[in-house]
Amino acid sequence: MRLLTPFAMAILFLALSLTSVAANTAPDNNVKFHTGSFESGLSKANSEGKLLFVEFYADWCTPCKWMDKTTFKNTDVVDLMNTNYVALKMDIENDEGSELKSQYSVRMLPTILIFNSAGKMVDRVEKTLSSDSMVSLLSFHLNSDGHELAVSYPYNSSPTEERSYDKSLDEMYNNYLSAEKNRTNYKVQVANYTDYSEAFKKVNELSEVFIEPIIVINEYVENMTHYKVMMGEFNTMAEAEGFRRILQRDFGISAIIH
Repeated sequence: MRLLTPFAMAILFLALSLTSVAANTAPDNNVKFHTGSFESGLSKANSEGKLLFVEFYADWCTPCKWMDKTTFKNTDVVDLMNTNYVALKMDIENDEGSELKSQYSVRMLPTILIFNSAGKMVDRVEKTLSSDSMVSLLSFHLNSDGHELAVSYPYNSSPTEERSYDKSLDEMYNNYLSAEKNRTNYKVQVANYTDYSEAFKKVNELSEVFIEPIIVINEYVENMTHYKVMMGEFNTMAEAEGFRRILQRDFGISAIIH
């Protein structure tokens, strides 16, 4: 066996040290989800003066997986979440998730609940969120003091004289509500269901044929939840229209552009 010279050993040690430093200082572009229970998440949020962010999901939830790969990888989302929130994922298929699903009347996936540091639920979002929409949502629930509920009164109602109201939050709230409408990308809607199981069945069928991203967007219209199956991520209307024509011509799939 050939031994390394002292000089070679020094070079090897330096290389290993630099590799270790690089690994430790590399940017971590991931939301740091709390691995404990819901109660421990509430306790952590309370002790750190943060908001608690809870996403209800399941392994079979395609929109949930889409958000994992896109929304929760966005640098702005990661920064906002890791700095100001205790983030928790709750699987509705396990015992605790199933119990909380019933307790908080979770009807669709993904469902997002936000609690303030005192443990009071301050928001419920029942839809798939893009990174822009998520940034607007997370930012809305932060004020100058940090980690307090941003708006304590129903939107467009007058606050009581006992407590002050920051009108500058109105614009932030509008940004939150309109973020989806102001997106610059285009998707093609290929189906619309009122039964989520049928929507996810369609997603599986399409995934066997197409490589384009496929998501389900939930919308509540006229007292009924609609599950819209969307395909693609196009930068221009022309690109989306071209894909729509291919779907119609080659696969007999009627679609509309969003």
